[in-house]
Amino acid sequence: SAVTLNVTVTGPTSAGSLTVYPGTGAVPGTSTVSFAAGRTRANNATIGLAGGVLSVHDGQPSGSADLVVDVSGYYR
Repeated sequence: SAVTLNVTVTGPTSAGSLTVYPGTGAVPGTSTVSFAAGRTRANNATIGLAGGVLSVHDGQPSGSADLVVDVSGYYR
């Protein structure tokens, strides 16, 4: 199964990236959305679900950011 998402980062205090991936295993080598400090960025993605689990890896070395995830579809 998989979900179709819109992933938005808003209010980041420093540059970084977020990676959305299925399950709880190894983090993939590519990011879902990269961002600069103070910039809102968004990206669409279709991500598989491993055991119904969806994980997010924060690749921002310091600072904070808000994450908004909108699910627009679900596939079985």
